[in-house]
Amino acid sequence: MRHAFLQLGSAAMLAAVLTGCGGGSSDPVAPVVVTPPTVQAAIAAAAAVVANDAASNSSAPFTVLQGAGVPAVTVNSTPKVNFAVFSDGAVKTGLVISNVSVAIAKLVPGINGNPDEWKNYTHRLRTAATASATGVYTDAVRATLTTPKFPSSLQATTDPKQTDAALLAAQLVYNPDGYYTYTFRTDIKNPAWTATVGGVAYSTNGVTFEPGLTHRVAIQLSYTNAAGETVRVNPYFDFTIDSNGNAVAVTDAAKTRKMTDVSSCNSCHEKLALHGGGRVDTQFCVMCHNPATTDPNSGNNLPLATMVHKIHAAKLLKSKAATGGGEIFTVRTDDFSEVGFPQDLRNCTKCHSASNPATPQGDNWKTRPSKEACLTCHANKTDSDWDTSHQVFARSTDVWAGATTTSVAKDLPNSACAACHKPGSNISPERVHWNQNEENAAKYKMNIDSATYDAATRLVTVKYFVSDPTNGDAAYSLLTNPSACTLNTSGANAGKVRDCNNTRFGNLKFYLAYQSLPGQSTAVTEFSSFNNGGNTAYACLFEGPVTTGSSPTNACTATAVNDGSNHYTVQVPVPTDTATSVAAGTARIVSVGQVKEPKLQVKWATDPRPEAVPAALVNVVVQNAYKELALSGTLTPRRTVVATEKCNACHGALGTTSGSNTLAEAFHGGARNRVEACVMCHDANRSTSTIMSNGLALFESHQFKRLIHGIHGNSKRTAPFTHGNKVIGPFSKEGVLLANGVGSALSSATVSAPLGTLFEPWSTSTVFVTGTAFASDVENYAAEVAWPGRTLNSPVGINCNVCHIDNSYKVDRGPLGAVVAKPILGTTLKADPNPMNWMVISPKAATCTACHDSPKAIAHVTSFGNAAFGNRTQTQSILTQEICADCHSSGGFKGVDIVHGQK
Repeated sequence: MRHAFLQLGSAAMLAAVLTGCGGGSSDPVAPVVVTPPTVQAAIAAAAAVVANDAASNSSAPFTVLQGAGVPAVTVNSTPKVNFAVFSDGAVKTGLVISNVSVAIAKLVPGINGNPDEWKNYTHRLRTAATASATGVYTDAVRATLTTPKFPSSLQATTDPKQTDAALLAAQLVYNPDGYYTYTFRTDIKNPAWTATVGGVAYSTNGVTFEPGLTHRVAIQLSYTNAAGETVRVNPYFDFTIDSNGNAVAVTDAAKTRKMTDVSSCNSCHEKLALHGGGRVDTQFCVMCHNPATTDPNSGNNLPLATMVHKIHAAKLLKSKAATGGGEIFTVRTDDFSEVGFPQDLRNCTKCHSASNPATPQGDNWKTRPSKEACLTCHANKTDSDWDTSHQVFARSTDVWAGATTTSVAKDLPNSACAACHKPGSNISPERVHWNQNEENAAKYKMNIDSATYDAATRLVTVKYFVSDPTNGDAAYSLLTNPSACTLNTSGANAGKVRDCNNTRFGNLKFYLAYQSLPGQSTAVTEFSSFNNGGNTAYACLFEGPVTTGSSPTNACTATAVNDGSNHYTVQVPVPTDTATSVAAGTARIVSVGQVKEPKLQVKWATDPRPEAVPAALVNVVVQNAYKELALSGTLTPRRTVVATEKCNACHGALGTTSGSNTLAEAFHGGARNRVEACVMCHDANRSTSTIMSNGLALFESHQFKRLIHGIHGNSKRTAPFTHGNKVIGPFSKEGVLLANGVGSALSSATVSAPLGTLFEPWSTSTVFVTGTAFASDVENYAAEVAWPGRTLNSPVGINCNVCHIDNSYKVDRGPLGAVVAKPILGTTLKADPNPMNWMVISPKAATCTACHDSPKAIAHVTSFGNAAFGNRTQTQSILTQEICADCHSSGGFKGVDIVHGQK
């Protein structure tokens, strides 16, 4: 191609000369000489283009050379790869062989329903790993890890480096024109090629060279940019080989295979960085994670689709292992069985969509089902939504050649999958992965027109309607059938609705939260009422058989009034002030709940889908809303700290599913789907019956900030953040008691207090000894939740703004301490009802120690930070100023952004 530039220039020059000699002009025209740009000039010009920076452009290192007439790859002997690296507006020089690892693979088109498959030309034998002697595993996992399936197994890999010094020096060469040439050691033209490097056997594993097929070359590349930061990227290039052995770029998207884009992964993982941090692009991952790669420890075959699906469904698979078909999924000595995809597993488009130009094959999951992908989640015989015929077929052989009455899905060809689950059928993947709970959420939106407070009547009046955004925001009639509701039949609430959960709109409520602690400052809004006697301030939102009353228990508090256009008014009573709860400051009204729809048929080819038989109801997400109002003083909206939209980058629809990937496991039944509601109930008074697992005789706080940091920050914690623990003693991250402890048996229905107990009682009826593991009903978030994004160990530190808004993490403005104990009054074994006397962790310490929970960290905040950790009352905490900001304010020498390693 470089010669073509020269020929073009010569032709242009000749044309110009001929034009000047003819045409009848009396004045000769000076010849125009067109000089082709040199390779050096083309590379220099490309380096100046910001969009070509290798840190963000995965193709420029190759395409710039192709455009300048230098083939990115030549295969006349062992392959040679030419590439340029652009960084900070210049050509990056000085790379050495340790900065690069290179792989080359061909794409073999799938036939008979099989998926297209990358086949790497380089393989190695991988020896089984040895399980950690100190690791804590279940018996099933330990057996897998300590007894490898194979002593070694074959795995696709990158090209090995030369061992001869002269050959190694020549393996990566910088050319004066501004690009590098890497020379492969693997002879991809020889299917019998072998080599031993560092005692490891490498080979081509019989893979034959097919120049006409699409090939891919990719580089694991690292270098230092102008800011001194290490950049790790995986440039890649898809091509075929012409008769001269030179690369020809593949420009037809149909002739490659891009099922997922790393940007989808990074919406949760921020920057996917595996195998030491160098593998950062799924287009590189697929070159080694193909059917030629097997884990010797577990025996699991590790194509990317199979491995990634099983990792993200591992908790679900573990839950079904006992019933046959599930499994404890491990790779080498890593146990993934506690990993759960943080949204519904049917949300395939989270990772796969052809609407993304970077993934032209993103819709293959709809059109080309395969057992390698599908059987990773659908692995259980007893799965209610997995037809039992997939385990034992009784189908005629005219459908699937060779199928018999004893055929099981894993033994059938992929052509069988394609024949049955074809597009347009009632069981096509797109149809059966339909998620009514989230899909139909587009039809329901809560709208709050106004919220006002009348101090004389102590009523908050809310005007609202529920609309259908898919139908011009038409307002729904919220009339509820009284016969479907449960009524209180006696007492002060006789005739009032207790339960309408089995009606369409009967689960919708408004909750009201406000500032309630006596003497609490209203300068900074912090809701405190929900766990201080105010949790009955709510109203149901339907038209139903409800009578008006004040502060009822377990009953809807008012009748919703329809103005005739399906716009409603409801009144929420503010509870009467008491010595320990005084309504003041800014309040918030928020809608919670779901719509109950008739369950629709999943296996149905057309829309609208009919109702399922037998009839059932299913929760559907409502786009909830909130509004703030002043009960006294000036309206001071609560600070915005995090955003629901940021939560949903991982969670899809916050609150609708959990890591178990089922609605049944969703927190609060899926009724809470925005953080503005979370902070109302998870207020500073939210003390639980869960005892801290760091050995202190304190209850854990589930104040929202502490709960969320504790769950997501388990990788930093020394003791696990749990729910349900009732044992006083220090625990390991795996959930094993490190020293003897005492506490209540988890199944005990009664609780008594030992002599000398100052706080809320717990039992000493059971003594737990060192090595005791958590009971099965304790949620050990350290095992179940791992923050998928950047951590303190990443090169650029943890990114707090993944959740936080506008750097809100830099200043904790919370005015109240997190309650962790309640003093006992006398010998009655009853807790002091005055929340100002409850023992707390002071505000800033409550945030920081949710992740930094070691004894050293707690001692630091209490000594240097003048903070409290269960040793001050709420009153004392309010009157005592923490001095953490003296060192940790943003811009300080130990600013919170600096200590989190952010750059």
